[in-house]
Amino acid sequence: MDTYPIGLRREELDTPTLCLDADALERNIARMADFLRARGVGLRPHSKTHKCSTIAWKQLRAGAVGITCAKVSEAEVMAQAGIRDILIANQIVTPHKIARLVNLAAYTEVMVAVEDWANAQALSEAAQAKGVKLRTIIEVDVGMGRCGTAPGEPTLALAQKVLALKGLDFRGLMGYEGHAVMIPDLEARRQAVEAAMRRLLETRDLLLHHSIPVEVVSAGGTGTYQMTSQYQGITDLQCGSYATMDAKYRSVGIDFEPALTVIARVISVRGADHAVIDAGMKALTTEFGLPQVIHPQGWALTRLSEEHGILARQGGDPLSRGDLIEIVPSHGCTTINLHGAYTVLRQGVVEAVWPIAARGCVQ
Repeated sequence: MDTYPIGLRREELDTPTLCLDADALERNIARMADFLRARGVGLRPHSKTHKCSTIAWKQLRAGAVGITCAKVSEAEVMAQAGIRDILIANQIVTPHKIARLVNLAAYTEVMVAVEDWANAQALSEAAQAKGVKLRTIIEVDVGMGRCGTAPGEPTLALAQKVLALKGLDFRGLMGYEGHAVMIPDLEARRQAVEAAMRRLLETRDLLLHHSIPVEVVSAGGTGTYQMTSQYQGITDLQCGSYATMDAKYRSVGIDFEPALTVIARVISVRGADHAVIDAGMKALTTEFGLPQVIHPQGWALTRLSEEHGILARQGGDPLSRGDLIEIVPSHGCTTINLHGAYTVLRQGVVEAVWPIAARGCVQ
């Protein structure tokens, strides 16, 4: 991994480079922690966004109750950094991954989502063979149409079976209202969240009615944290993008600071209205639209190829070869995964280089 000398200024960096504003990151982390603490709701931030154990530790020190991961490999990276309370908010179904999961349970407090009886049996058998008790929650499909049991009776039936498995320690439920987090209209988003949380909490109440303890009811994302945290019975939120932020979330009114940027340089100009930069799709992603140029003002990306970005002038001053361009990714999660490290700056000066240690952890 290439590193930059401490004290190098942003303007001196080679490009393209993934940059992280340390002050903005720390303010974002503190703001979310304070917001949820005041409402009596825990924060279990999702590390699939930043994929960096240093940031995860900052979130834990700010009061997070644990860390959420998407994959076993991400969880292994977090565990190697000394993080113990880890939720894998996903289904782990193959024998090899299950073996890795129960090995992880031997030295962490890992917890995993299930939605299927046969999978729960396989997890229990592997946990018993390893001599561990695997913490488990049931994922409920609250409207996203992705993974999870149907709310109500189907979840109850699975919970009753899971309770009888000696290798599992049933802790509760999770439901992700991901279909709501990007709804631009605030009232429409609120209604979608209300419907999702009603499904989740009515399912919790059904389990409680049948004397099944429900310690955890986990939900939430960055786009819905203000709404989801208002529902009594939600124990923690799995927000991820708030820490670094991106242009898509800001476009729907989520106003955490854009701590994450990619800097690039102009490598070609054609007249006063056209410029080409050295950052393309191998440095930035576009599934949520084109990234946003924030410096200099008056220029916008019009397209990306593999190694090039095309800029069009929209009122700014003409550019010259070598000029520095600062860009906010449209989607932080997938852009971060393209890079090996963050160049961390404070007041425009390099303070550290943090490895993105879980980059490429898709297994």
